[in-house]
Amino acid sequence: MTEGRVVTLVATYIVVAVLLVGGTALLGLAVGGTVGTPDGVGIEGQSPAQFQPDRVNPEVDPETGRIAVERGDARILVDADHGNQFEESDLEPAVEAAFRAGHTVTFSDAVDSDQQYNQTLAGRSGLLVVQPTEGFSAGERAVIRNFTAEGGHVVVFAEPTQSRVSTGLFGGGATTVSFGANNLTESYGVRIGAEPLFNVEDSANDNNFKSIYSSPRGDDPLTEGAETVTFDAGGYVVVRRTSDAEVVYQSVPGTRTLDSRRAGQYPTVARTENLVFVADTTLLERSEVYDADNEVFVGNLLSFLVSGDAPERLPGATETDGDGGGTNDGPTGNGTVTPTNETPTPST
Repeated sequence: MTEGRVVTLVATYIVVAVLLVGGTALLGLAVGGTVGTPDGVGIEGQSPAQFQPDRVNPEVDPETGRIAVERGDARILVDADHGNQFEESDLEPAVEAAFRAGHTVTFSDAVDSDQQYNQTLAGRSGLLVVQPTEGFSAGERAVIRNFTAEGGHVVVFAEPTQSRVSTGLFGGGATTVSFGANNLTESYGVRIGAEPLFNVEDSANDNNFKSIYSSPRGDDPLTEGAETVTFDAGGYVVVRRTSDAEVVYQSVPGTRTLDSRRAGQYPTVARTENLVFVADTTLLERSEVYDADNEVFVGNLLSFLVSGDAPERLPGATETDGDGGGTNDGPTGNGTVTPTNETPTPST
């Protein structure tokens, strides 16, 4: 076979192959408009439902409403002296709502540092404590016990121990952040639980498995108008069985602890007569405060703070006040109760 004939045969083969491939593609377009099976149709073993195209932008909780606070002229002190993990800007929605209702909110780092703690709290109706990472001294705890015994109100926001990753110009690292005021809250029968919570049920979280829903357990002024509260970094409250503390909110069914995967409806908010303990801090932030019924719940908490009595004279700590000191608004001691997987019985 001559060289020219070989070249001719190869060229003919290439032309035929190109025509066959092009014809097949054109035929597919003419018949079905596309080549192959459309995405998400008739494909065996496709992704779970939550990853389908129609679920890429799922519905989220509406961010509406207004933080309503009982009117008056009360004074609230916000603790900022114990390594508290918040920025003042985080609390602006709550401070604005309290101001609009006629109240005054002061951060403790703006108070005269020469004042004794009992002098700082005197004349205040409420004390707000948000995620302190340092403990309260025996003297401070004694003053707060005197404050609640005289009718003052305290609200504590706490989160379970978690690792946070930080980045910088020369690298990053992980730090562990823990709630530091169990030595204060234990004397009222409550403390923060050991693990964060999560819920993978779409109807039980706010578009994030760690953003859990909580619902009221029984009737309480704190739950009025707030049927669903979202906790974006929620934990659970450990309540001493022999204490006067009562569970106000609990996580919805399907909730589990993040590390041990124990299922249960965990207490997320508990209270005594004059102290409320909330196992989350994010719901105060502007990005979360208007989710679900959060703004109603925050308004109820602020109304609780401003409704406290404001003792003009408050006893200070004495030399006998120590770590095991008693309280007139809760049990004494530092014992704890391990949470169980049982569903809590609704309060009556």
